[in-house]
Amino acid sequence: MKVFRRLIWAGLVGVAALCQASDKPRPILLIPIDDRPAAGQFAQMIGSIADVDVLTPPLDLLGRFTKPGDPDKILEWLGKQDLRDYSAVIVSTDMIAYGGLISSRIPTTPYRKAIDRLRTLQLMRRSSPETKFFAFSSIMRLAPTALQSTKSWRDTLTKLVVARSRLEVEARPEELIEIERLKGRLPERVQTEYYAARSRDHLVQKELCRMTAAGVFDYLILGQDDAQPTGPHVSETVKLRQMVTNLKAKNSIYFCEGIDQHSNVLLSRAILHSQKFSPNIRLVFSDNGQRNMISDYETKQMESNLSNQIEASGAKIAAQGENYDYSLYVNTADPRPKVFARFLESLEQEIDQGLPVALADINLGKTGTGDLQLFEAIGESGRAKKLLGYAGWNTAGNTLGTVIPASNVYLCARQMDIDPMVRELNQQAFLLHRLVNDFQYHRFTRPEAYALRDKTEPGPREEVYGHAFDVMNTFVQQDVAHRVGATFQAQFLGKRFYAGTKLFQVDELDNLNVQLPWPRAYEVRIGFTLRANEVIRTAKGAN
Repeated sequence: MKVFRRLIWAGLVGVAALCQASDKPRPILLIPIDDRPAAGQFAQMIGSIADVDVLTPPLDLLGRFTKPGDPDKILEWLGKQDLRDYSAVIVSTDMIAYGGLISSRIPTTPYRKAIDRLRTLQLMRRSSPETKFFAFSSIMRLAPTALQSTKSWRDTLTKLVVARSRLEVEARPEELIEIERLKGRLPERVQTEYYAARSRDHLVQKELCRMTAAGVFDYLILGQDDAQPTGPHVSETVKLRQMVTNLKAKNSIYFCEGIDQHSNVLLSRAILHSQKFSPNIRLVFSDNGQRNMISDYETKQMESNLSNQIEASGAKIAAQGENYDYSLYVNTADPRPKVFARFLESLEQEIDQGLPVALADINLGKTGTGDLQLFEAIGESGRAKKLLGYAGWNTAGNTLGTVIPASNVYLCARQMDIDPMVRELNQQAFLLHRLVNDFQYHRFTRPEAYALRDKTEPGPREEVYGHAFDVMNTFVQQDVAHRVGATFQAQFLGKRFYAGTKLFQVDELDNLNVQLPWPRAYEVRIGFTLRANEVIRTAKGAN
């Protein structure tokens, strides 16, 4: 089997070597769910691997943190684009309907206004029927947004919502007592607004299903935002699934865990569809006994979640003994030490043999930080740079919906008539970005940033402003810049790679820019440019 994989990989290299850059692929237009890096920047970096420009509205139209985006101006901007110039349009319906993810959790936007905006989008789609339209919508999470204004009651509200859902399944006296106790600790306004937002979102999603069944969207993902196995989202999803069945729309409406990563997932689907390519993925788990566990902040068993992300991305899972295009190694939560050791050994061997391997670390825990032992293992012997893709951030859904699209798009790009230098360098740039952004930032920088905030000016971590934010932001800029530089030197600097028939060497990292996009340390925006030069060889092959 390993010999077969090696031949497949060598064949792909051979095809790439014959390709010469031709016309640049048509761009893709993205309306992200908000202005965070995970919502737009990641998709843009993945698109660049295939030399596909991913264009978004001006950043100021997308809002920032609690300030909502401006759906009407976004629609106005969208109306000025010639959609025939784009191969696909990817739309967050939460941005179009409400102004973004955070705004989708509050009832400020009336149902009628949300629908009117979606109808405007529908009319635009009719102007360019040949352009693919992909959409994603968030099934509202259990907990309210973590803000200073919600800190005193959000945990209580979450417990109340879960208790009410349990009561619907089994009416127990103790549950009724608990519900009354929790209700007494909450302002009536808080409960009313929470359920008003849920009800509106659910009605809008029913209309989205009808619109998709009618052909307004070629594909719709209903993504479950942070949740757990019990809550109102469960019954909402059951009703939506039944509706999809009744509409005979199962092939165009999909349910997935998570929400932030669906720009990436639909980007992969759009690019793969344009090239009529669907990679087969072999799955390798660090602990098969954990395949049916439910990850933190999710509602489905891990293997089901993984299957959903793969199918939505446009790829397929390879059956036992079937040919496949790459191996996806998945580090499950809390693997047993002995089986994890075998998983690491197999991972290292496949990487060292130059086989196509991607790595998803979902052993994240409540803090959303990756596995130190795994990260150190791929850091040895320059292995990290040899991966097709890597991710390990926040939740299992977020992680899988990042590494799978990046790996899919890279393999697809090897079959496209584009400059192989663009493909190879941008794939390495995204790898470097993930190694620092996913692992190092969340495991090291973020905890130190929070500790510094507590020391500088003790207060809530949900929102940080003024001098305390400036201190925290400066620390993050310096610490992340150091980590990017150190990882670049250790894993990428001076490393050689073939792009087509030419040999290149990574020589430089510049234009490094680091900042906190929102007034908190939960995520970071990292930008940089990798540069490489061709290695000129003499007739004897010496440099």
